[in-house]
Amino acid sequence: MVRPRYIAPVMNPIRRVAVAAAAVGMIAGACSSESRSTDTTSAPAAVTVAPATTASAAPTTSDAPETTVPETTVPETTVPETTAPDTTDAPMATDAPDTTGAEPTTDAPETTEAVATAPFATTTVTQTFVDPSRPTPATPSSAELPTRTIATTIVYPEAPGPFPLIVLNHGLTGLPSKLSRISTAWASAGYVVAMPAFPLTNGSVTDASGNVNDVVNQPGDDSFVIDSMLALSADDSSPLYGRVDGEHIGVAGHSLGSATTYGVALNSCCLDERIDAIVIMAGFVFIASADNDYSRPLPVMIVHGDADPVLNISLDQDVYTQLAGPKWFVTLIGGTHSTGIEDVGTAYDPVVDSSTTDFWNAYLSGDTGAEGALRTDAVVAGVSTLQSGA
Repeated sequence: MVRPRYIAPVMNPIRRVAVAAAAVGMIAGACSSESRSTDTTSAPAAVTVAPATTASAAPTTSDAPETTVPETTVPETTVPETTAPDTTDAPMATDAPDTTGAEPTTDAPETTEAVATAPFATTTVTQTFVDPSRPTPATPSSAELPTRTIATTIVYPEAPGPFPLIVLNHGLTGLPSKLSRISTAWASAGYVVAMPAFPLTNGSVTDASGNVNDVVNQPGDDSFVIDSMLALSADDSSPLYGRVDGEHIGVAGHSLGSATTYGVALNSCCLDERIDAIVIMAGFVFIASADNDYSRPLPVMIVHGDADPVLNISLDQDVYTQLAGPKWFVTLIGGTHSTGIEDVGTAYDPVVDSSTTDFWNAYLSGDTGAEGALRTDAVVAGVSTLQSGA
């Protein structure tokens, strides 16, 4: 049964933004830092959606034609009474063994189809989701639109599903294309990863850094993406048919995308109760912190560099202390704002890829050994440390 969603209202871009003007300036000024290593002037390239591949299963033995062994009849022989011994107690020579209930001799040995296991090969497609129920606010460079259009990059395993769903949110002036490494790591481990390009804050939008306040509408975008992904999984003409497990859903975000994640997972403005676990990367709370329910027993993992010049690590540490747990905090020693997260290529990448995958395995896939793996993978001398709580 698919869980009901919370339908988030459209919010005024200024409403309920509980952050000081200095913090707004800090995150808006971060756009150059977040986009330093990758091109943000072009939208993600469209990828043609390939038709789904259906694995051919070997025929089972029940499909073999039934063979009936014909009953054998031996002609009766009459022996003269004067010469033949008394044979009335002996079995009749005409009695052939009854073979009508015998197993058919043509049965082939039963075959078992091989089950694919991680790491999986992955496929990347793009889908454009249009929410007609919510408008896109006007900005200094664009007029108001009656809908919200969300171009979404999807990475999924090339294997029969269903797999847990993860929605991965980019930061201010970010793009899904900057998150290809970590999204592929998760998909190859057995997750369908959907990365929305938010209508006003993605890197292909003119003056996206000035649209930071539209973050209040992005939790609703996440919920709409979840709805749309479940619809694709139910559509037998989609390459995602049968691949999405609607009972196991996670959301992750980087920078402003983490503010979106906190909103959709904890805030009364736009809480989506279908979400089972979240990952916060170089994050902070932007949407009405007073309306966040930190007492929710929601598994949370936070990853933050202790040399982040854009969002100080203390912002996430303050949230961590309030969380009910289970909770995990990975500190990247000397890590800055995007290292280990965006596709910039650093020594932190293996730590972030493996530890976040362990977290998903523990809380979305039910892997009983994943917490132990997380405790090992998240601690690398000179690179990272781990803190955890119930």
